[in-house]
Amino acid sequence: MTNITPATQVNLLTKLPAPSGAIPQLSSGIVSLFQDENWTSQRLDLNINDYAPNQRQTIPNFMTDQATYIAFNLPIGTVMTLMDNIVPVPSGGNVADLSGCGRSVDLVGTGQTEAVNLMADNENDCISSFFWRTVDLDIGAIEVFGDINFGGNRSTIFLSEWNSGTIYSITSWWLQDQISSIRWRTLNDRQTAVMFDNQDGTGNQYNNIKGWGSTKEISNLADISFNDAISAFRWESIVPVKEIIAPFNIIASSGTGSSGLSSVVNGTNNSSVEQPVTVSINNETAQTVTLETMDQTVTGFTYTVTAEETVGIDGDEEKTTWSVGLNFTYTQSTTKTTSETQTIALNISQTINAPPMTNYTATLLVSIGQLPPTVYSTSAQRWYTDPVAGSQQDPTNNNWYKRIEPVTVSMSGSLASNATVNINATPLS
Repeated sequence: MTNITPATQVNLLTKLPAPSGAIPQLSSGIVSLFQDENWTSQRLDLNINDYAPNQRQTIPNFMTDQATYIAFNLPIGTVMTLMDNIVPVPSGGNVADLSGCGRSVDLVGTGQTEAVNLMADNENDCISSFFWRTVDLDIGAIEVFGDINFGGNRSTIFLSEWNSGTIYSITSWWLQDQISSIRWRTLNDRQTAVMFDNQDGTGNQYNNIKGWGSTKEISNLADISFNDAISAFRWESIVPVKEIIAPFNIIASSGTGSSGLSSVVNGTNNSSVEQPVTVSINNETAQTVTLETMDQTVTGFTYTVTAEETVGIDGDEEKTTWSVGLNFTYTQSTTKTTSETQTIALNISQTINAPPMTNYTATLLVSIGQLPPTVYSTSAQRWYTDPVAGSQQDPTNNNWYKRIEPVTVSMSGSLASNATVNINATPLS
């Protein structure tokens, strides 16, 4: 399974054409527009902290349609899109929808100062508005270009900004019916996409965009008879048809911040032999666990937390081990759940022997320990209908393609960390 970090992701995206020579170094969060093709010309500095994210802004008049060079230093995962036209986002619309915005350029943060020569990108003296936001690079991106060999005007379709399984029209984008090359090097190997000739998804289509395999780009769409044709797109997550996730164990800490529960049974054993005494704790609220999945293709999940404790007898303290079981959901939904909190019922009963001819007090003590936010790893056996990278056909399961994949979750909360039971007895007088 391909695991691309955000830092790797930005390096896989196509670099913007940069001016030759030294670039003026900028502080993080700064985008500087320069009027002419030199770094000493009139400039405009934009600090993203001065502007609300996901809101379109207007370039001040003195730099409107004047920029030639741009220097920028944006954090990894931060993107600023500069546009030709000043177009408000329709009510309920997507700020990333470039309908009517004219030419545009995406400045993708790498954590260091970068630069672009707008003359080489066919956008000189065109910039009049912008917006910035944080994108989820883990979901990947598709780059489309107006010229062959990945040149000319371009747009980056960050898939995290578009719902999977939905056809999106780009008929009012600058590049509609002008795209001549395309690149998808950042897709996870459980993703696919389709480019359509018509805005409603009808007509010709190119449906070989996928995260696995060696083909990650087409330098000339005329080679597949699809030049200047793209009017819509859709992306999908490849989901397993069968999945078995291995359970994993956790132990809560009984250190700082822990609390306790107790139960006491008083009685008399006036017989000449030991008598069993049962002590129980039943609590519905003391234990709470929050689990967060890091799998971006998951739309929901359920989990179980089951105690596998050994209770210490006569003051011998034993750690409580909990087994966590997971089930993921991948069905398309308008809502997506990546974090869920559960209250875990605590039901413990222990038996200890009361000595003969005594008054006794039996006590069960349970410490509720803290589970600090911690990342846990396990593995999953997954079967697919597509030959994802590293998979092998499994003849025992419909010849589906089987692969072992890592599963990572974060958990926090409070759980029973240990338990002891003891008895104090005094002889009958």
